[in-house]
Amino acid sequence: GPVPTWVLSPTRCNLLRGLAGLYPSRPLSFELGSGRSTHVLRNVSVETATVEHSPEWLYRTETSAPDKRPADRSVVIPLRRCWNRLRLIESFDLESEPEIFEALQRSQLILVDSPPNPAKREHALYLALRYAPVGAIIVLDDLEIGAVRRFARRLARQNRQAFRFWKANFDHQLGVFLKMKDAPIRSSPTLREFVGTWLRA
Repeated sequence: GPVPTWVLSPTRCNLLRGLAGLYPSRPLSFELGSGRSTHVLRNVSVETATVEHSPEWLYRTETSAPDKRPADRSVVIPLRRCWNRLRLIESFDLESEPEIFEALQRSQLILVDSPPNPAKREHALYLALRYAPVGAIIVLDDLEIGAVRRFARRLARQNRQAFRFWKANFDHQLGVFLKMKDAPIRSSPTLREFVGTWLRA
């Protein structure tokens, strides 16, 4: 059947290839979400760790192109509801899978493309920003969505001493963070974001 419009497009996949090429050797990669991007990252990385909330979609990803190498990891971690600054959010408990959590801490190219509802990706982005090593590039999909754009720009602004941030204009906009140094991640949502989180809960 036709490829769903929300699957990472060839144009955005080419950006991942280009970002991987910025490193002197093939990087380690990590993704929240799976699909076309999984095969791209495996092609350009020395190893890839994939976290997916849906067993069905991960199965579809793995069977669409059997390119998983011994070093690659893929795991299903269900989304769970948790409290964050008095906000009820959905996120991944990455520490429940120690090997995956350790892979995030080593990865130089990280894609945040889940939870499926882009407006609910703030905590996933927070985890990537917090635990990525210095020098890592973190890519956030669907920046054209208002809620995504607001929390991405806020996190970039509140942590501008530790990150550089760019907007990439493709068919769907992407946010690109470059981690310059380790520092505690600040995250103080606006009243509009606070209310929006409750409305989406």
